[in-house]
Amino acid sequence: MSDAKRHTRFIEDSPLDAYGAQQVAGRSTRKPTQRHSRFPVRPTIRREGRDLVPVLTGSPWKHYDTKYRIHLGYSFGVVTARKSHETSMIRSITGQNTDEQIQYLRQICHPNIVAALEIYSCPKEGCFLLSEFMPTTLRHLCRAPIYPSEQQLSSILHQVLSGAMFLLESGLVHEELSVANVQVNLEGEVKIGNVERCRKGGDTFKLLESFGRLTMKLMDKEKAEDAVPGLTYPEDWSQEAFDMFTMANSKPDIKDLLCHPFMLRREQKELKWLVHSVLITAYHEREET
Repeated sequence: MSDAKRHTRFIEDSPLDAYGAQQVAGRSTRKPTQRHSRFPVRPTIRREGRDLVPVLTGSPWKHYDTKYRIHLGYSFGVVTARKSHETSMIRSITGQNTDEQIQYLRQICHPNIVAALEIYSCPKEGCFLLSEFMPTTLRHLCRAPIYPSEQQLSSILHQVLSGAMFLLESGLVHEELSVANVQVNLEGEVKIGNVERCRKGGDTFKLLESFGRLTMKLMDKEKAEDAVPGLTYPEDWSQEAFDMFTMANSKPDIKDLLCHPFMLRREQKELKWLVHSVLITAYHEREET
């Protein structure tokens, strides 16, 4: 699902037009044009308190300056707005089903899904997604010397499952959850990225299998993600945490995982200091611009 070879492409400036009047937090409302959108929206995905993400024609580089590129399971650019200096992330949208991906991105809105802010469509160079800035990922947590506490682990897993459940209720399946494509901000909010790669009516078995491997990696950094499920030092965790791990790798219904007693230990505010520790101590993959 994630494409490590995908990269942010720079395109020439061209006039900007908006498809539909949409309101994005911190940005002005744009009036609709008379031209027909090539991205008509079928309202099949439930949104929570936000308008559709606008699709603009033209170059994002007329409004944003690139600062550097980083690799978090896939490559994207970190940019700042020329007027507000607000930091965001940008990357290209590729594949044979680009229009379908944009359909999903325009509609999906949930606290545990990385928020899309704007989509740019350039006739010559393709489409680009501008999304909220997320400073780190679960992969970086796995590269830091410290393990999450059980409160922190519970909070991380509950938020991942909440995002995955929302996608399922929207008819979408994220078949490849991983520590690389789950991101975390300074408020301890855990969000699933790369959601345009979800499959409508996809394989829930693959979703549950990938969640089990994500859980294993958080609880045992020595294990490779493709290793046989298991913990090297199960005694380092409580019986309740180990029971949850065992259940996660038995591929149950997501609702059952959300109701596991271990999830009651979650405390999101405990993730705040952990994120700062990860930012200082973890190894990051940074790419030259």
